[in-house]
Amino acid sequence: MNTMTPFGWAVFLLGATTAVGALALIHIWTRDRVDGLNLRMWLVINFLVANVLSGFAHVLGWSRDRGFYEAMSGTPAGATSGLTTAAWATFLGMCALWAGLTIPRPRILAAHRGPRQVPRRPLVPEQLYSFVSHHRVSMGGLALVLVAAGAVGLVRVMGATTDQTGGRIISVDGGNARYAFLAGWLPWGITILVLALASRKRVPGPAVWNTIILVAGLAALGVSATWNGGRSEIAYVAFPLLALMLPRINVLRWPLIVVGVTVFVGFIIATTARRVGATTDPWSFVDWQWGRFSMAAWAENHVQFHGALQGETLLSALLNVPLALLHFAGIPAENPFRSMVQVSGYDLLGGEDQIYVVPGLSAEMILNFGLLGAIVGYFVLGLVSAMVSDAYSRSRSETNRLLLATVGSTLVFQGIVGQLESLEVFLTLSILPLWGLWIVERIFGRGDTKSPPAGIRSSPATELLPRTPAVHK
Repeated sequence: MNTMTPFGWAVFLLGATTAVGALALIHIWTRDRVDGLNLRMWLVINFLVANVLSGFAHVLGWSRDRGFYEAMSGTPAGATSGLTTAAWATFLGMCALWAGLTIPRPRILAAHRGPRQVPRRPLVPEQLYSFVSHHRVSMGGLALVLVAAGAVGLVRVMGATTDQTGGRIISVDGGNARYAFLAGWLPWGITILVLALASRKRVPGPAVWNTIILVAGLAALGVSATWNGGRSEIAYVAFPLLALMLPRINVLRWPLIVVGVTVFVGFIIATTARRVGATTDPWSFVDWQWGRFSMAAWAENHVQFHGALQGETLLSALLNVPLALLHFAGIPAENPFRSMVQVSGYDLLGGEDQIYVVPGLSAEMILNFGLLGAIVGYFVLGLVSAMVSDAYSRSRSETNRLLLATVGSTLVFQGIVGQLESLEVFLTLSILPLWGLWIVERIFGRGDTKSPPAGIRSSPATELLPRTPAVHK
């Protein structure tokens, strides 16, 4: 019997990954669990789009515009390009992600010890303690200050770019980095302001007021995020606000979702077409912009010729934020390790200053640790995401949920298609206002949290739960 070619292995493994992904979605959908963020489903869907759909588009030739790397080179096709490893990384990565999302896991942000009153419907907004609504004037004023500062940063960055491609600002001069952070904080000022305005109407219903301010907030978020990407970035900043606000508008929820998805898809198509030029190839939108399958093949090819990086880009990511803080303090310090985009830029574009290519999690793990690295990376991503999602569902604080939803959004929209270095920045410096709000609530909200949140009363709507953790079915 003839040995299967790399092309045959790739098609077979991509098909097997599709089947595993479908089973994972069915399993997650039918589990007896309250999951307010649905991070498990979003992660699996994003994996299938970023790695599997783009893999089929590349391998089967659906897309004529194959991105930065050709995974079908050699005779037979794919023999010299790392295609087989990329296919195995996709299949095993999907299995590892599913395992990480579903196995028993430690609990974070657990409830207070001892018996506690927990509502049967823990995700409805009237069951939450809202620090913003208890201090609506002061938090609304703080949000306005943050919005103004972010707007100044946005204008300053857009007027001082050193490299801009297709409307996307790639980098800024060193002296303007602080303004880039201010511009990055603008979405969180908008989010807090929307929550302050929405606190007038906390009980779900038609809630026309909440719908109006949500639409206005989403429009402002769209404007605030276009400078540094405009597609996944908008979804990233909108996700936390939608998670907290959609339960508040009840019957208007689904019409808003349908219209919003339609508008966002149109925006993605228009933005992508503006960057890649006019094209009649619809699959090029998936393979070029969202695809990370061929980048996994590139990583394996790079390891074969140059050897594994042994964690160099991970060390670069760990040092990135501390070095940025030193720069802000006026202390010059250079990172001794190369970042992921520097490695890919040098190998694919000919210079380490060419930072346009973000290969994604599969490629970065393969580049550093080989195929085993990709498996471990996706397992850890699934484990952490499940912990965040479960903590969101258990949390009784609106501030906790805002922070957890933002962390979850980062894992979904940056964990698979991004790089570890940007992931660290997104979770720390980029969301400092949210961390600040969380700390303020811990300090000044203690007196308020002693009483039950608005809407919670001693009634059959609550049940007494023991101290032991819930059993995951």
